[in-house]
Amino acid sequence: MTAPVTAPPRPPLSHVAARTAAALAGLLLLAATAGLTGLALFALPFAATVGIIAVAPSAPFAQPRSILLGHLSGAATGLTAATILGRSPWTAAIAAAVSTAPMLLLRAPHPPAGATAALVGLTAPGWIFLLDPVLPASIVAVLGGVAVGRVLRGHRYPAYWW
Repeated sequence: MTAPVTAPPRPPLSHVAARTAAALAGLLLLAATAGLTGLALFALPFAATVGIIAVAPSAPFAQPRSILLGHLSGAATGLTAATILGRSPWTAAIAAAVSTAPMLLLRAPHPPAGATAALVGLTAPGWIFLLDPVLPASIVAVLGGVAVGRVLRGHRYPAYWW
């Protein structure tokens, strides 16, 4: 018989404050970069990416490889699905599910990239979406994580680059 699974213990307040500060810094960086460049960097999948970097900076799905390849392959999957099927909630669902395969094959799982695929399947923004906002938003999220990791005590990021 296995022991019942319970929720993890509540983290110390210093840990909560540090992770919250990391999330705020990353999101403010995304917002500032979006404001300065006019790029649509604040799409929800990228906000989720920043949250993952802040909360679980050593997790495999928070690493630069997973973020860059995950979002790019998710967007490409969504664009392919939208090109073939047209934009719709059905296309979004298919794109999000199918985006799992290239992420796993690339050894770059990143859950928010499934949301990127869904967003693309729902909106069909065109192939330029890979360069505006997917690539720059992914880079800004990673660089923000690196900067926060250098400033915030106990927040090491990334665990590995590639």
